[in-house]
Amino acid sequence: MRPKIAIILIGFVVCLNIFYGCAGLNKKPIEKKYFDLNIHLPFSDRNTISQGASLLVKEFTINPVFDSHSFVYHVGKNEYATDYYNEFVSYPAKLVTEKIAENLYASSHFKSALTNMKQDIDFRLSGKITMLYGDFQSINAPKAIIEIRMILEQKTNKNFKVITGKTYLAKEDISSRGPAHLVSGWNTGLLKIVTQFTHDLKIP
Repeated sequence: MRPKIAIILIGFVVCLNIFYGCAGLNKKPIEKKYFDLNIHLPFSDRNTISQGASLLVKEFTINPVFDSHSFVYHVGKNEYATDYYNEFVSYPAKLVTEKIAENLYASSHFKSALTNMKQDIDFRLSGKITMLYGDFQSINAPKAIIEIRMILEQKTNKNFKVITGKTYLAKEDISSRGPAHLVSGWNTGLLKIVTQFTHDLKIP
């Protein structure tokens, strides 16, 4: 009788595994969410496009720590984590570069340089995103952090001369750790950075 009991038990275990395996297959997978950045300078106006000096905006670089489509969170001392389920719609350095360029071209300061030829460029902007993360070290005080080093060069004869180079840091309080609130904080910080950059311009 014992062999029969053993066979019955084994069959029962196999049936349980099949049942729970099928139940697991019926679970709805967690979907990823994708987010874009969006800023609009208060003084930008599409009517002013192509009325300023020609500007070439080179794609910004980014600190390798934050070089990820997935959101990055600072969760402890020297400890970071990536969020697989919440991501940027595109490469973050590309997004930041595009949003900054769009707003500068819509200001009275600049217009887009149509080519990469030096003779067609009055100014050249480059930058590096040194920080881009959600600071979740404090449970009750989450923040959106963004820091960018921006360098503006002006053409003088055949060469370019740096006329301003500065690192801009924005730390924005957000109401929760939710991804939508985090993105809103990044947008606010990026807007402040670009606004301060335009205020710092020293263009003859």
